[in-house]
This record gives sequence, C-alpha cells and structure tokens, in this order.
Amino acid sequence: MPVEKPALTPELCYSAESLRRFLLFSRSLTDDTISADLNSIPMLKESKTLGSGSSWTKPEREKVGSRRRICKGFIYSSVFESWKGRDEILEYCEKIANDRKSEISAIAAKKPKVDPRLDPYEARDLPTYTKEEEILSWVRVERGVEDIVRDRSWSIICERCIDIGADSVSGDTTAIGDNGSGWKPAYRTWKDSKFH
Repeated sequence: MPVEKPALTPELCYSAESLRRFLLFSRSLTDDTISADLNSIPMLKESKTLGSGSSWTKPEREKVGSRRRICKGFIYSSVFESWKGRDEILEYCEKIANDRKSEISAIAAKKPKVDPRLDPYEARDLPTYTKEEEILSWVRVERGVEDIVRDRSWSIICERCIDIGADSVSGDTTAIGDNGSGWKPAYRTWKDSKFH
C-alpha cells in the first residue's frame, strides 16, 4: 500500500529535507520490496504459452487469469499509486520554484536600470532566485532517481508478471507487460484511464 504523502505547501519545497525523506520512505516501501511482494503471487508450475489453444485446460486458464488479476491489482494499487504520489510532489515543487522565478523576474524587470558605472552596488538590491534554483536542482536529481528506480522495478514486474497484458484497466487488450518500451507507456495509460 502506498504511503500517504504529506500535505504540500511551498515551505516544504523550500526546506526539502522532509519531502526527500518521504520520497526515500515511499521507494523503500514499494520499489525496494517489489520482488518480495511479487514472489507472494502464485506462479504456474509449467511453462506454457498463453493462448486460446486446446493445450490449456479450463483450470489452467483460470489460474493464469487469476494470477494476472492479482499482479495487475498490485501494480495499479501499490506501485503506480506510489509513483503518482511521488510525481505529484516533484511536479508541485517544480511549479512553485518556476512560479516564484517568474515573479522575481517580473519584479526585476520593473526596476529602473541604473548604469553600473554610476552605481556599482545597484545589482545587490536586485532579487535573486538561488533558492528556487536549488529546488529545481533537487527535483531534477529526484526525477533521475525515479527513472532508475522505476526501470529496475519494471524489469522485476515484467519478469514476475509475464504476459500481464490481456484485459487491461480499460477492458481491451492493451499490454501492460513489457513490450520493449519500458514502464512509461503503461504508467501513462493507467494515469489516463484513472484520472481522465
């Protein structure tokens, strides 16, 4: 189950230590334990190709369908929900920093320009956005970490939830399993189906 994210305020972005701790904690509860969580889903004893061929008995098809549903339920309710919570934090803080940078730039643009030869200390009174750059920097770093963590988690999911693609969230046969394109298309499809 994904951990509940903190209530977002601009102050949290400016003192990002608690948000970084949340991101680390969320990853440790979801992505770091994904292999153990998926190991609890029953595997098929024999390796067979999924299909509607006559080699599959009804109980075997039901077992595969049940395993697929359990796998999907775990991916959607635990993994993707955790990823979404972390994304919301990063998007929020990035927006706060960019909005503040725009405000500061607008304030600086309204100030009359003074020739530095006449007043070399004029620049010291101009507002800066060093803190906002720090926020954008840690957001970039955390997004890089997210990509690495998600690539690793997705490879484990694809290994443990083979052929999870049939009967997706929307009911069609769009594959959630790895078709060589990684986690991004599956995650985007889930978000689109859930939030639009």
